[in-house]
Amino acid sequence: MPKQILTILLLILFAAPSSFGQFYYYDDKYMDNDRLFEAGISLGLMQGVTDVGSRKGNALSPSYYDWKSAKLNAGIHCTFMYQSTFEGRLQLTKGIVAGKDANSNSNYVKQRNLNFKSNIFELSLTAAIHPIMFLNLDYLPAISPYLIAGFGIFSFYPKAQYKGEWIPLRAVNTEGQNSELYPNRKQYSLRAISLPVGGGLKYELNGQCNIRFEMMYRFTSTDYIDDASTTYPDRSLFPIDRDRILSHRYMELYPRINRTGQKRGDQSNKDGFFTINLMAGYVVGREKRKYGKSR
Repeated sequence: MPKQILTILLLILFAAPSSFGQFYYYDDKYMDNDRLFEAGISLGLMQGVTDVGSRKGNALSPSYYDWKSAKLNAGIHCTFMYQSTFEGRLQLTKGIVAGKDANSNSNYVKQRNLNFKSNIFELSLTAAIHPIMFLNLDYLPAISPYLIAGFGIFSFYPKAQYKGEWIPLRAVNTEGQNSELYPNRKQYSLRAISLPVGGGLKYELNGQCNIRFEMMYRFTSTDYIDDASTTYPDRSLFPIDRDRILSHRYMELYPRINRTGQKRGDQSNKDGFFTINLMAGYVVGREKRKYGKSR
């Protein structure tokens, strides 16, 4: 998959047909070039789509998501643009994914009583396309919608709040990882692959600056961003009370219940997360017009 996406990016950057989106001026002050570069920053919300804090409903409805747990994210990017139609972007994103079962509208999830937060650091390579430019306009529209997709690598580090302290969960082996009782449960990696997909709107402020509104969802290769994936392990694996409770958080609400062997997470669905960002970019490559106005 990464090799195929890289091939597509190379084709976009160097072999795109010159008939797409061709124009010769930007406005009365700037001449456009086929190849431009943009450097920019982004700021917005990061929202997890994980087992912890999951809600009943339609995934297309805003009420489906645990907005109380949404956190900030920020990023920097460098973009190569070809005829303002195709883009290749290298981006660094830092944020936090969090969740809390107490915010769910499902009684079973509320009773599970898990909570977590996980720092996210992602490096991604994406390609974008602006369909409006296929109309062969002889000017650059002020507003241009676009679609974007690619791949990335990210790190995460789930922690849970317990008695006012944030405890790293991977070391606790909350689902019986690395135990003789569950030999197939290995300790999970804190790095994973992401596949970002989404779309946005770009608005040209002038010949050198633009702003964007962008939404991007990340499909991932891990189900442990929230440290919940399989079933509750035997409580005898945890000689320390704190670790036993971190694995079986329902005990804080229902100390007489034992859910060993019951569903703790849903390993059939990988975790994901998305961002909703405002972005600002500075464009390099347009030339000052020396005379005349656009026709």
